[in-house]
Amino acid sequence: MITLISRTARTRKQTAFTLIEMLVIVVLLALFSAMVAPNLIAMRDGQQRRALYTSVADLAGQARELAIANAATTYLQVDTSANALVLKQEDNATTYQSSSASTSSTGDTQVVNGRVQSTRTKSNVGTNSLDHSNDKALKSLPLAPGIQFGNFQLVGQSSDSGSWKLHFYADGSCDGGGVELTESKSTKSLVVNSRGGSQVVDGSIPDTSQDRWTAGDYVHRQ
Repeated sequence: MITLISRTARTRKQTAFTLIEMLVIVVLLALFSAMVAPNLIAMRDGQQRRALYTSVADLAGQARELAIANAATTYLQVDTSANALVLKQEDNATTYQSSSASTSSTGDTQVVNGRVQSTRTKSNVGTNSLDHSNDKALKSLPLAPGIQFGNFQLVGQSSDSGSWKLHFYADGSCDGGGVELTESKSTKSLVVNSRGGSQVVDGSIPDTSQDRWTAGDYVHRQ
């Protein structure tokens, strides 16, 4: 009986890990984690960026759809404090003053060049618009960490974050323009044409007067 107990004790002792073996295993696990973790983080960040670019194009598509559905002008603008792209709908009671005319217009819609639009038209975009305090914020899309707004374009001309408002009208048309989304090593751009088609493309903002884009882009809406 004593022999059996002694043999069992020796067997247990032989199968147990020594302190050195445990330390080796811990070090190997730490090294493995150090090699794998950065790749997992980069993979996660890449997925978040791709999802963001798709969401940016989708937001422009939503702006157009809401403008048509509600027979009201919507627009995208930038909230620099929150580093976010914001979708708003104009208050139909707002009065606008064109820089090239001495009269103002009020009301839900008007006919301009045979098209039904809100009281804001392409002739007075970016000029002396009056009160926007009653415009309704519909959605805010914060950019992912590490991504910032770059250059802005509106109606084929350079703009800035403060005055950039990309309007979508009740007939489905748009001012046309875009905004760059920059990170450390790359730039992508939201581009919207005059028909309201939107997509995110690689590189800086191209000529927004173009109506067709090459294959391989994130989103193409007509």
